[in-house]
Amino acid sequence: MKSTIIKYFIILFLAFPFLAHSQDLAETFAFANELFEKKDYQGAANTYRRVIFFDKAEEYRKRCYKNIADCLYATQSYEEAADYYELAFYQQKTDSTKAEVLFRKLSCFLILGNFEYAEIELVNIPDNLTPEQQRRKTFYSALLHFSTEKYEESKKEFLALVDSKNLEAKQNIEELFVKNDKISRLSPKKARILSTILPGLGQFYAGDVKNGLNSLLLTGGIVTWGILAAISSSSPLDIFITMVPWFQRYYMGGYKKAEVIAENQKKKRRSKVYNQILDQVAN
Repeated sequence: MKSTIIKYFIILFLAFPFLAHSQDLAETFAFANELFEKKDYQGAANTYRRVIFFDKAEEYRKRCYKNIADCLYATQSYEEAADYYELAFYQQKTDSTKAEVLFRKLSCFLILGNFEYAEIELVNIPDNLTPEQQRRKTFYSALLHFSTEKYEESKKEFLALVDSKNLEAKQNIEELFVKNDKISRLSPKKARILSTILPGLGQFYAGDVKNGLNSLLLTGGIVTWGILAAISSSSPLDIFITMVPWFQRYYMGGYKKAEVIAENQKKKRRSKVYNQILDQVAN
């Protein structure tokens, strides 16, 4: 009897480190969940990583992936979040929960501007969706197609998101896409050519009157000064040699800047249209 008791004590003594470790791991996992609920996403992510590192038996590991991904998403670490959503995807048991993970991963790629990967994730979303999930899929598809300049497809999807009775919103979306087509005609290359012909003309074409006037007055002023100085100078060639580098600097800078301004104006106007379309869908 005594030897049996001693044997049990020996077994318990040997097993104690493993029991303590398991208890510590459970407490760490619970603490990570507590931080997550309190929206301490940085702290939660670090604690979940600690659980994964020490969880050799993989008792809690698989339950950490999605929460880490959500923490990283909340802290705008979208690239790393996408990696953890990939791990979390394989732990999901139903099409509905798989879709939720893919939506988040897709969102990461859209934010990062990685449209090729976003398109892959969109295709991977299961067909067996709830009505709300199907609407979200259409929404993400509309965003993706707008971002990749597939405007006709995007328009159909945005229109599909609006209630059929909301004719005003549908009409507004149609008009916004017409406006978007006009924005597409704004050519940065044309702005550059125009400013090559006449300084400031490309900026005027892009709708930037202030920079257009600035370019026109600077280059025009240098040329005017050069001509007047050359007329009254006994060494016109010296004046010409002095004037040319300044003229070249502002002339070349002007037409290069015209191209950049046109490109920025194009993005700015398109972003405005994009936000107005989102407003129509949200109403």
